[in-house]
Amino acid sequence: MGKYINRLSHCTFCCNDYPKMVKFYEEVMGLEKLFTINFEQDIIDGYLEKGYPLEAKPGDEWISYMKIAPKEFIELFNVPYIGRNDTKNQEFHHVCLLVEDIFQAAKELEDKGLTLWHGPEWMEEPFTKPFAEEGTIGQCNSYGFYVQDPEGNEIEIMQYTENSLQVANDHD
Repeated sequence: MGKYINRLSHCTFCCNDYPKMVKFYEEVMGLEKLFTINFEQDIIDGYLEKGYPLEAKPGDEWISYMKIAPKEFIELFNVPYIGRNDTKNQEFHHVCLLVEDIFQAAKELEDKGLTLWHGPEWMEEPFTKPFAEEGTIGQCNSYGFYVQDPEGNEIEIMQYTENSLQVANDHD
């Protein structure tokens, strides 16, 4: 798989104080808020079902992409982090790696016995067919899936499309 990874796409943080975090990355760190994705009711319902103390309504900001470099971001989730147990640091959500061919990357990982997930494992939505049959475009118009390392850290594998918000909004 290593030969398919091009670069880091983003790392993600859940935020107990989302406005403060956005302000920090904009004003202190000097990053540009490139775009946001807003909550939809089904997204809100999913978080609430999983026990997140979420106070959001459709149309509220859900995710902000803070630009580090061309097509590289810090992704801030307007979702409070919750400690599931003493070993997981829930404010760090996942790291995302870019690939040129997500279907080839998925096949290699599936062949190695890894479970591919639609989203983070806590969403409890593994792919039930090979990714090539079931792969879908996400909220940001990019292909993606998740795997876990041996200690349970989430790794998102992503391929940008011509309609990816990361590409459409990043003109460098």
